[in-house]
Amino acid sequence: MLDLLVPLLVFVFAILVIWLIFSVVGDMAEARGHSPWPWWIISVFWSPFGSMFILWLFFPVLEEYKE
Repeated sequence: MLDLLVPLLVFVFAILVIWLIFSVVGDMAEARGHSPWPWWIISVFWSPFGSMFILWLFFPVLEEYKE
């Protein structure tokens, strides 16, 4: 039973981490006035962390998203 449960939990945790990383990319794109779809595609083919870095470096956050 444990032989099946541990890999399943690891798989679910990995999917959760990947989903959270891509949701950060989408939130960053929306906060900068961009559609998240092109940034998600770039994240898949390049790197989600690279996409976050490009968004952070080159695009300012819009005033409506600042707290």
